[in-house]
Amino acid sequence: MKKNTTLNLTNSMLLILIFIFTNLNLKAQESQDSSILLTHKRLPILNSFRFIPSDIVKDPFINTFIKLNVGSGIALDLKTYVKNLQGEVFDTLSGDISYLSGDLEFQYAVNDWLAFNIAFGGSGRLGSNAYTILTSGISYATTFTLGGKFRIWQNENMFLAGTVDYSSSEVAVYSLYDFVKEVYENGGEIDTAAYSLLQKETLPKAFVNVNYAYAVTDWFGLLGVAGFGYIKSFDTIERGNYRFGVAAAIDFLNVESIHFPIGILLSARFNKFAETGSTAENLVLFGFRIGYTGHKDFDIGIENTYENLYYKKSDEKVKAILTSFKMRYYF
Repeated sequence: MKKNTTLNLTNSMLLILIFIFTNLNLKAQESQDSSILLTHKRLPILNSFRFIPSDIVKDPFINTFIKLNVGSGIALDLKTYVKNLQGEVFDTLSGDISYLSGDLEFQYAVNDWLAFNIAFGGSGRLGSNAYTILTSGISYATTFTLGGKFRIWQNENMFLAGTVDYSSSEVAVYSLYDFVKEVYENGGEIDTAAYSLLQKETLPKAFVNVNYAYAVTDWFGLLGVAGFGYIKSFDTIERGNYRFGVAAAIDFLNVESIHFPIGILLSARFNKFAETGSTAENLVLFGFRIGYTGHKDFDIGIENTYENLYYKKSDEKVKAILTSFKMRYYF
């Protein structure tokens, strides 16, 4: 049921996007190629190639924009350990967990080499059956982020920037199993077990990154990121973390004999530890985005991400899929 819901949402997003592309292409046919779209707004363009933005591998460009992301997803084949009230496992079941997420970001370019950004977002998680709800709980998180970006080096084909960002996430987890277990162990005392029903924790995260963009031609470009920082996962101590990512994009507006304002982006990133507050390790995240590239004021598209989550404590591997609608407007 959850899988069908996610599939229907993806199809609806694609239909909306196709409708937008079809209508906006009329304007694109009357306008110029990507090289003329580079205006005083400092659009992400090098060597006449317009880069497609990605949240998996972020671009290094210094510009002013506001960005909106809304998405939903599902974690597949999550193993659920059925326990009695003594905490002993007597069965193992599989289930899915659904996700909802959204965030809003604003970046302001102070000049042509320095920019600051602020973002606020939230996400929620819910099991798809009784056992995943009872054992994995119901959770939500809100995140506030502050960051800065500064240009290190630039020429006609390449752009290199350094970024610094700090975020604080308020995570809440409802665990019905822990609550019932605590009531049982305390002889039916509900008040003393109330604390185990809802657990909250503030999780800080800080990263220093190097972001890179290279326009190979006017229709093909690459993005890269390498970063190191620290992060606190739920119920763990703070620890060091690092990330490496790469993305490749094609803008069909500049491809000979096509000249249609659609772009695609493939991306991949590795993290030592999860950046979302979970205790997963050695994450590999893949992304595929299709977007409209023919307007001088905004980027709009749909991005699908596929993530392999590994939980060392339980030796579990979970696959997560997220589909998001993304829009960025440049000022």
